[in-house]
Amino acid sequence: MKLTEPSFWKSLINIGLSRILVLKVLSKGPNYGYGILKELEFITSGCCTPTYGTIYPILKELTKEGYAVVSEDKQLKGAQKRRVYTLTPSGIEAYHVALEAWRTTIPYIYKAIEEVEIPSIENIQTCLPDKDCKKVRK
Repeated sequence: MKLTEPSFWKSLINIGLSRILVLKVLSKGPNYGYGILKELEFITSGCCTPTYGTIYPILKELTKEGYAVVSEDKQLKGAQKRRVYTLTPSGIEAYHVALEAWRTTIPYIYKAIEEVEIPSIENIQTCLPDKDCKKVRK
């Protein structure tokens, strides 16, 4: 473990975010592993994309615990069948609970790291990497 390597910290953050992000993608509708990875890459601008080694155990856990169901989708002739994951009502509820937990926690994490007043979600959204966050600082 090298605390001076950005990849260490990004990996740690990705692990923490992976479940909620998978739930987010599946809350939009059924999807398969590769499709989920591509959607996560898109919605996070490549910042928080889990690896195959992370995503498939999450999907297996969601299925085992009853938060998702899996079905097989036939593909083109000769290709493997895709495993398509769909959230159950419990999975949708879990997503909403997770979303609320993150929404109420993120401002405090931001405050602790940036040493600023507790910002609103709207202010945090304006502080994406391509924005100037100095206006939020005190």
